[in-house]
Amino acid sequence: MWASARSHPTFLTPHRKRRISRGLVFALLILLMVFILFPYYWTIVTTLKPPQEQFDRVPSFLPRTWTLSNYTWILTQKPFLRSLLNSVIVASITAVAATVLNSLSAYSLARFQYKGKQIVIAFLLGTQMMPGVLTIVPLFVIFSRLGLANSHLGLILGFCTFSVPFSMLILRGFFESLPPDLEEAAIIDGCSRLGAFVRVVVPLAMPGISTAALFVFVGAWNDLLFSMIISMDVSTKTAAVALSEMITNQFAATNWGGMIAEGAIMTFPVAIVFVFLQRYLIEGLTAGAIKG
Repeated sequence: MWASARSHPTFLTPHRKRRISRGLVFALLILLMVFILFPYYWTIVTTLKPPQEQFDRVPSFLPRTWTLSNYTWILTQKPFLRSLLNSVIVASITAVAATVLNSLSAYSLARFQYKGKQIVIAFLLGTQMMPGVLTIVPLFVIFSRLGLANSHLGLILGFCTFSVPFSMLILRGFFESLPPDLEEAAIIDGCSRLGAFVRVVVPLAMPGISTAALFVFVGAWNDLLFSMIISMDVSTKTAAVALSEMITNQFAATNWGGMIAEGAIMTFPVAIVFVFLQRYLIEGLTAGAIKG
């Protein structure tokens, strides 16, 4: 019997164990994906339902009657459309301006040695532990005295300020992971330090730069508190502020489908950016965590 038992392979061979473990990992990832994406799916489906279906006791996963009335209602809300345009302008300019400034600053922290460098790094780390709400009132007072309140420029400067600590730390870690020999070779070939940065470092650091730009864009797009304090009329209000005010409006509060559609529209730009930059996002966060 001993010889017979040894002549037959065991049930759980190494190959079978790997397949089972891989299947369990895939099943866990699928459950996690459903858990993350289901609220977004339910939001989109709700925007395509008529009002009588939105409050059914037995909810349906697909509309019984498909409608675009919630989205056509948004087209009649000119203040919201204006605020949506404001968000696009402010978030886009903020992402570009903050990424350029933070890239240059992070590069100096990664490559140069000078007095006070460690103090700057410690200050950046310290600001990460400080609640951003503490700076709201001082910034409002400063911007009001400078005439920057209720302006796109004030919003852009504020968002750029908020983005400095995180973006600089991420980019500094990424720049430190790049070999300095490449820049030195470019300088020997005739490039200036800035030319080597633009022609050599920036292309190699695109994953990290894209990650920083993405976080800045999302932060500016989703911000509510600072935008609510700085923006005072329709010409400068962002979409987050307009949506918040619309929820408290008694007339609009009856149209839940329309407000959900507005919230869904606000997520579209961020979702599209994430889809196109997800590869850079993963690479940038991983590389920035090496020495950041």
